[in-house]
Amino acid sequence: MPRWIIYNSPEDCPVSEQKVAEFLQGLDESFTVRWGFFYTDPYSNLSREGDFVIQGPDGHVLVMEAKGGHPAPNSSTGEWNTADKENPFLQLDREWKGAMERLRNQADQIGSKMPYVDRVLALPDVHLSPEQVSYEGTARDRVAAAGELGDFKGWWRSRFRGRHLECSRDQAKRIFDGVFSIGMPAGATRHILDFADKVIEHHTRGYFEILDALAENDQLIFSGGPGTGKSWLALEQASRWAAAGRKVLFLCYNLELETWLGAVCAKKNSGITVRSYQSLGAEVLGRAVTMKFASREQESYYYDKQLPDALASKVTEPGFEAPYDALVVDEAQDHNTEPPIDGYAGPGWWSVYLGLLKKGGEAPVAIFHDQAQRLSLRAGGFNPESLKNSLMQPVSVRVSYPLRYTRQLRNYFRTLEGEYSRDLLRDMHHSRVILPEGPEPELLTNVPEKEEGIRCAEIVKRWIREGLAKPHEIMVLYPSSSSVPSWLEQGKINGISFQTGADNLPKETIRAVSINKAKGLERRGVVVAGLPDWSEASQNEYKAKTFIQGVTRAQQLLAVITRPLALPRTEIDKM
Repeated sequence: MPRWIIYNSPEDCPVSEQKVAEFLQGLDESFTVRWGFFYTDPYSNLSREGDFVIQGPDGHVLVMEAKGGHPAPNSSTGEWNTADKENPFLQLDREWKGAMERLRNQADQIGSKMPYVDRVLALPDVHLSPEQVSYEGTARDRVAAAGELGDFKGWWRSRFRGRHLECSRDQAKRIFDGVFSIGMPAGATRHILDFADKVIEHHTRGYFEILDALAENDQLIFSGGPGTGKSWLALEQASRWAAAGRKVLFLCYNLELETWLGAVCAKKNSGITVRSYQSLGAEVLGRAVTMKFASREQESYYYDKQLPDALASKVTEPGFEAPYDALVVDEAQDHNTEPPIDGYAGPGWWSVYLGLLKKGGEAPVAIFHDQAQRLSLRAGGFNPESLKNSLMQPVSVRVSYPLRYTRQLRNYFRTLEGEYSRDLLRDMHHSRVILPEGPEPELLTNVPEKEEGIRCAEIVKRWIREGLAKPHEIMVLYPSSSSVPSWLEQGKINGISFQTGADNLPKETIRAVSINKAKGLERRGVVVAGLPDWSEASQNEYKAKTFIQGVTRAQQLLAVITRPLALPRTEIDKM
């Protein structure tokens, strides 16, 4: 899919433009398509709007005007049968000259020569034979009919073959972007965000080719940062194994991610069983494993020591039959490989997981992790090398291209690098994937807790009112489940209902969850509230990683509401 820069809502554009856009959708990411642009009419000096400006991988530029039906002049009056009655080729010439003027001014600003700029009339409803030398009295090469649009990449190569680029390709891109890459207009609509969704899904499906290439390998260990599509690769791999008749255990760590993965897998294949660490314990032991604890220390001892010991004893007792053929683990860095369970040589909790597989360490396994997300202060540890030593023939794969975000969000994430976030954001600088356009993130600073709820409700209400997102596409995040913001206890603020800790939310209710429990989840729109300012959060590992894990849950719409600084700015600067 090409890089799209959309000015107007696609659903508001003429059908002829929408048809042309469908053809252009098949281009690859080496093309940039600007849909809707303004130019100054060289004859009337009025501002007008054109249809498409396209830049190809060779740096050349094409101005394209789209017309539906079969445009033709009236032999008696000379008027054309188009909506505005004017000659579309003259209209195209005006657009071309107007675009040329803007590009020339930009080239002068950077001290460069111009890229070559051509023009063509796009006729998606017209079919012309290759032998036809003219169209309505105009040279055939002034027209791109349905046949050319259907093979637009080949047509482009033929069109610009032999054309010399007088500036470098980098300069040509800078000139084009300087004029036409202005990002998302203020009046973003749901259709534009839906279009960005399609771009993101297209990139994600393209990543599945990795699994095609590794189809002969049954033991895979994937690593990658936020937004690189690990969860979607995990889902796809689980689906493929289940479709092949294998009984798959899909394991994650937290309950929120288990709920989402379970809903997705239920639609994909009945051969996939989704479990969190807690629900897996309940399945193996045949009893509930959750309880209330008097302290965090007691809770940690139970989950890190007592429960693993009980599970290991169960899967190794005489007569136990391993129920699963294959294992897929998402957010694997949260599953301890060390210390080993007493009496077992395997890698921590993974001794239990492998014990649930019929072929143990020889069984099909796909593991997806990001070690940078794990806090150093947490008990135990995760070491992928320990896993490799317990498997028969593991293959390590690195996925390093963020593809689940808009360009604007990725650029914002790049500004958050620091001592404790550098490794977590290491992939944000990879730019092979051209991300879709979207709104800039909304940053509200110095907001006291008593005002957070009002600000949050205002943002959510506006997103819903403007059609940018539906309630189920929005998630509100707060730093910790041990300190739920007081305003969430009100339930409803300014007409917006918020609710925590419920699986089946009433319609129109916004889900609120702690950042740690949202790990692995994503939503079109995310409001992160209750965080300290980044200048303060960046000085502490827990706060920095919590901040990053929160904001990277958003795909397109992001609002960050931070509280007043706990320390004066001068004290923070000294740290």
